[in-house]
Amino acid sequence: MAILIVDDNRVLRTVIQSLLENAGYTDIIQADSAEQVFEILGMDSDDKSDDRIDLILMDIILNGIDGIEACRRIKNDKRFSHIPIVIITGHITPEHIETAFKAGAIDFLTKPINRLELFARVRSILHFKSEMDRIREREQLLVKTTTELEKANVLLERLSNSDGLTGIPNWRYFDQTFKKLLASAIRLSLPLSLLMMDIDNFKLYNDTYGHLAGDDCLKLISKAIHDTIKRESDFIARYGGEEFVIVLFGIEADIAVTLAENIRKQVFALKIPHSSSPINEWVTVSLGVASCIPEPSISPKNIIDWADKALYMAKRRGKNQVIKFDDL
Repeated sequence: MAILIVDDNRVLRTVIQSLLENAGYTDIIQADSAEQVFEILGMDSDDKSDDRIDLILMDIILNGIDGIEACRRIKNDKRFSHIPIVIITGHITPEHIETAFKAGAIDFLTKPINRLELFARVRSILHFKSEMDRIREREQLLVKTTTELEKANVLLERLSNSDGLTGIPNWRYFDQTFKKLLASAIRLSLPLSLLMMDIDNFKLYNDTYGHLAGDDCLKLISKAIHDTIKRESDFIARYGGEEFVIVLFGIEADIAVTLAENIRKQVFALKIPHSSSPINEWVTVSLGVASCIPEPSISPKNIIDWADKALYMAKRRGKNQVIKFDDL
């Protein structure tokens, strides 16, 4: 597995490479700028990616194009969006971390680099990518070998897993996938976060504007959530009625709360009129957040109940807010 280290400090690049080589990672590539990364990946070429890079460790501050912008460009290129990117930074403020995740980073490391933390992050991420690569390979093989009937069955299954109104996954898909992600999080000792979201006073909205307008409102809000969630490993689903769930794999509580707050603001920024709401003139949402590094004794129902209780408290405390279960 090839790891690309990106930093304009040659000494730091060499130190990281030495640490990784001592851990058994021998295929290491160095780059001193974002521009050199683009060249290594072949982003300026129309040729298909050769998939030789499995992980990018990139400093947030680089000469020329910075690490955040480089991350954003790589993630926006479908040929390379599957490559996990870990941002290296000496700045650990929530603003810097939030910006990195918005750009598509999967994780971050702080300077000075801690050897054990580096090993743990690299090992977990490469393992996760390997699993995802195997899934993609199986899917590609399936596409090549399926008959027209099998393709029809795949389409039927996809439709049964999608919400007919918004097009996002439905409760059935969430139930199946959440169990798998929880099992993976337990096996890899990775954090897992669940956001449960409810549209405030949605019955009043339907009573005021009609169910067709209510359907349009649901579509707009589901798209706003989808646009806020950037990583391939995260997904949203319609839980029922005006409720949505967002699953964040490998994301700890503080970051999950930040993402939940971003969703709340994104929905509010839509400025969907709600004249009958006692909360605000615009449509608002409330979110409950549950996060943990799950153990085998923790079930999907446990995490769902935690997020639901946090959401209930957000509604009780006035709505249009985010509540974390740990704070109850």
